[in-house]
Amino acid sequence: QHAARSRPAVCCRRSEPRAPVMVLHDADGFLTQLTRMLERSREKGAVYVTMKRYAGIEGKRGEPVDPADCRCLVRAVLGSTKASTMVAAKDHRRFMKSYANIMKVSLDSLKKKERRRGGEKKKAGAA
Repeated sequence: QHAARSRPAVCCRRSEPRAPVMVLHDADGFLTQLTRMLERSREKGAVYVTMKRYAGIEGKRGEPVDPADCRCLVRAVLGSTKASTMVAAKDHRRFMKSYANIMKVSLDSLKKKERRRGGEKKKAGAA
């Protein structure tokens, strides 16, 4: 009965390329990669940076964790390019100063939003 429904043993082959894996850098390597991503995104694209507290396996279990042992997981994504780093609590201030300097230099390429005046919006809605 079940012989008609059997499938081949090989089921995990893919013909399309896999998405790039997140690469874990040291803090300085991550900042270098972030700078490159921001330079590439000037013309087109957006860089997404996320930060979150990482307490390790103990934090996942719900056990108490010493704040000095916690790290910060920082990720950056531009299209299919991904980079990440783990920043220890003792290195956090130095990392954030470098990160802030990179962001200050790179944020000059932001474009202002085009705003419509209230009157134009009402006229367009009435017509």
